[in-house]
Amino acid sequence: MHKLIKNIGLVALALGGLFSSCGDNYPKSEIAPYATELLEVKIVNAGRDGSLIVTGTIDEENKIINFPRLDVETNFSALEIEAKMSEGAELQQSVLDFSMAEDEAFKTLILRVVNNKRYKDYFIKVRKNIPVFGADFEKPTVYDFSGDKIYPDFTSLLTRSASFDGQQVLIVARSATKPHLLNVSDLKKGEIKPISLDMTDVSGGTYPYNQGALANGHVYMASLSGSKASPLKIYYWETPTSKPEVVANINVGSIPNVGNRHGDNLSLSLDKHGNGFIFFGDNASTEILRFTVTNHKTISDPIVLPSNSNATSFMNINRIEETSQFVWSGVRTGIMLTDELANVKYTVNPSYTAVEAIDPRVFTFNKERYLMVCTAGLGSATKATPAIYVYNITKGNTVEESLKLFNDGENHHPDYTFILGGSGNAAPSAQTGYAIEKDEKGNDVKLLLFGARADSGFVICEFPIKLQDEE
Repeated sequence: MHKLIKNIGLVALALGGLFSSCGDNYPKSEIAPYATELLEVKIVNAGRDGSLIVTGTIDEENKIINFPRLDVETNFSALEIEAKMSEGAELQQSVLDFSMAEDEAFKTLILRVVNNKRYKDYFIKVRKNIPVFGADFEKPTVYDFSGDKIYPDFTSLLTRSASFDGQQVLIVARSATKPHLLNVSDLKKGEIKPISLDMTDVSGGTYPYNQGALANGHVYMASLSGSKASPLKIYYWETPTSKPEVVANINVGSIPNVGNRHGDNLSLSLDKHGNGFIFFGDNASTEILRFTVTNHKTISDPIVLPSNSNATSFMNINRIEETSQFVWSGVRTGIMLTDELANVKYTVNPSYTAVEAIDPRVFTFNKERYLMVCTAGLGSATKATPAIYVYNITKGNTVEESLKLFNDGENHHPDYTFILGGSGNAAPSAQTGYAIEKDEKGNDVKLLLFGARADSGFVICEFPIKLQDEE
């Protein structure tokens, strides 16, 4: 028995020695990693002559590759990519087509790193070095006196008109406060300091005042003429501290083909010399009463223009600055491009803009063209949320062409929206306005937008110019 155990021990000892002596030469099991790490990536044919090499920045966590902006003369249809990668890895495609439309600023494709049967995808973004224009609507500074912060006079339909010129806000209040001005500089500091207007001898009409406007630092207000027998008066203040002047006392009934009621709306379009027109759309949407304004104070030449039955009591027609064209809309119309006689040249499909869009403005800021409106919210069953909307209509050589391209295009989303709040009412009479601040060289630097509505309040939104991002 002891001999058997001894023999087994010797065998085990011999086998142990055998395995031990072969250990250094026994083959190890190895699994090839086939790594797909992207260590460096370059575009090697950028620039006008294709000789520029640019290196990309790799965001490994998000799998995104960004390059510096490339000269617009680069051959974007065949960009050559070179990369340093894990051993054995290669690019599935080393020439990529980044062709873009003229107005496109960037394009993103997939760059795939392959190693055997393993691969990893990166988003590769290429941008053109083109200047950016317009307002940066993602960086608003808002001075809000609407909704839950409503300005006190905008209740019970006591304020149906407001105006804005960049320096001041006119509040045409039928409340105890009465019509007054607010300095924009005060509002930006959160200070409310009403500047009361002298109302000496402001009387007559169904309401002695109902609508108003600012132009070149001057103040205008008009009475509500509820019938042909009721006078339509237009008052003028040279400065905020001046006494009012009656610049028009119109016997509406003496004008042929005129409607019954005027003063529910007012549209004033004057150039820097104080020349232009003032429009009143009648309450029944049967006509537009237009007067010529000369040197700010001379009101003359009443003329009755055709209206649109869908305009309702609340319509506006505003001149496009530096042109003889106007944009006109009412509660249930599309935005119409017209001349000074309200002859319609083109109409935008109303389903492509906000519902009940009134008081349209077309303006250019930092080389981009915009269309601005405010929604009325007329009546208890309205589908319109009281808000201001700004649409980009830059494409096109003329305003008419721009509106056609907007109408025929697929993108009808606004660049900016601000909800004023408030429910539907019988006399919303919404207003818009804008102002552009420039630097000492005359370049646009800030855009200020204004929107107001009865029982909703008002807002001023300020935007800087758009700048290239720093990626």
